[in-house]
Amino acid sequence: MLPLASFALALAVVLGVGAYAVTRVDALDHRALLVVAVVGLAVGGVAAQSAPPAPTGATTAGASDSGPGATTPAASDGRSTAAERLGTRAAVAATSASATVLGVPGGDRITYRTAAGERRTVRLAGIDAPGVDGGDPGRFDGVVTGSYGRTCLAEAGRRALIDTRTALVGESVTVRSVTGGAGTPTAVLAVDGRSLNRRFVARGHARATDDRYADAERAARSAGRGVWSCATVEPTPPRRESAAPALRIAAVHPNPPGDDGAALADEYVVVENAGRESVDLSDWYLIEGDGKSYFFFDGRTLRPGEELVVHVGEGRNREGHVYWSASAPVLDNDHETLKLVDGETDRVVRLSY
Repeated sequence: MLPLASFALALAVVLGVGAYAVTRVDALDHRALLVVAVVGLAVGGVAAQSAPPAPTGATTAGASDSGPGATTPAASDGRSTAAERLGTRAAVAATSASATVLGVPGGDRITYRTAAGERRTVRLAGIDAPGVDGGDPGRFDGVVTGSYGRTCLAEAGRRALIDTRTALVGESVTVRSVTGGAGTPTAVLAVDGRSLNRRFVARGHARATDDRYADAERAARSAGRGVWSCATVEPTPPRRESAAPALRIAAVHPNPPGDDGAALADEYVVVENAGRESVDLSDWYLIEGDGKSYFFFDGRTLRPGEELVVHVGEGRNREGHVYWSASAPVLDNDHETLKLVDGETDRVVRLSY
């Protein structure tokens, strides 16, 4: 559309031309033409003077200033934003915003109050915690599946929740970012300048769901902390058979991370001498539940308190470690009964999971 001043000027020209035509048709004198032209020019001049000047530095509506400290002006016409029209939560960036933790309703959820008094519940971004019900062990690669895994994860989730509530409720946190969307928004929080999300993973309270905390997960796995303790089956409390010698199956690691067939050496059973005398293993053998696989110890001696790790895959035997040399996984990931048998006396030590 033409600006107001330009429109007025055009109107004056049109009036002048019209007046001239009238004089030609109706034989009016030239004084009438002059009067009409003057009136038209006067109207155009007044309109031009009354038009407001364009503001200096004006920008197109909706454009953002990329300069330092620039902000986007709020809409003043009362129209809703796209996020409001869609009924979704807009992404919110919060830089060093202080908040106070009010509660920990779940394994990876935090409720806090902002400095403005707003109450908000968020999920910690980039992590996944089992919660007090344990959840699906299949989410945690390397954890024993089946009922043992679910029970173990539930216990780890309860311990993590108690630890987190004790440490955080009432404490100040820094909200580094909040990303909204359908459901509960996700957030990155910090305590004393250190990422709370990373701390959850490093303590084994949760697994990492992206690369930001992958190194913290590797360290927690290696140490067997939190949920990663569920990758190894251990009798609780440790069982000591009444019949001497006091051999026992101290631990089972049946489900290595990734493809089990490609990590057979990381599938293992730990045998321990829990007695006070050395045990000659010449007549002892290890058998898995369906009786298809046997491992013989070949005359080794186990001293009091000593452990022997029996790896399912291939490798070179060394002090404290022997290899089954199986070409396929032996231990079930979800349930199994292992037997440690004395072939001379038929004494049996069992561990089931």
